[in-house]
Amino acid sequence: MSVQRKQIILNEIAFWKKNNLLPEHYCDFLTALYAQGEDVEDQGKEKYSQALLAKKKKNTTFLYVILGAITALLIALLILITTAAFIPIIAAGIAICIFLYIAIKLAKTKSVMTPLLFVLSALLLLGISFKVWDVYFFDYPSVLIGLIIGNCLLWLFSGLLLKLVYFSVSGIVGIVLILFYLFRFYL
Repeated sequence: MSVQRKQIILNEIAFWKKNNLLPEHYCDFLTALYAQGEDVEDQGKEKYSQALLAKKKKNTTFLYVILGAITALLIALLILITTAAFIPIIAAGIAICIFLYIAIKLAKTKSVMTPLLFVLSALLLLGISFKVWDVYFFDYPSVLIGLIIGNCLLWLFSGLLLKLVYFSVSGIVGIVLILFYLFRFYL
């Protein structure tokens, strides 16, 4: 019997023993039979502890990535709000491109980070829209309304294209609110 097959069988027996699928003495007998005198108990515990450490490290890394992304978003929004130059607009645009690139790469693996990166990109784009209006078109409120409608349409179409319900709903709600505002105050 090959080493791989023997290890698969031993892992399966350890699973049965751990989950009480067979009586413990049967599992011990089968383990002794397939192990042929090798020390299996230590290998199983070592692999189990390695798996636990890997899972804990993955969860910690995920937490740090989320905190880093939220921090980056808050810093970018703070810079967009407080600075009147075009440099933060370019920096936020680059951040949006990076977030979207990473989100598209992670979408193939169905990562939990994908929706978060899409939302961060959408919020940064909305912040850029407000900053562009504030810096270049402050005297023209109709440009602001156009930029907000553009963002809402982008959310709606990206929600429909990517099958993301929260973007579709956000786009529809935003457009309805803008139309309500226009009809109420301009008619």
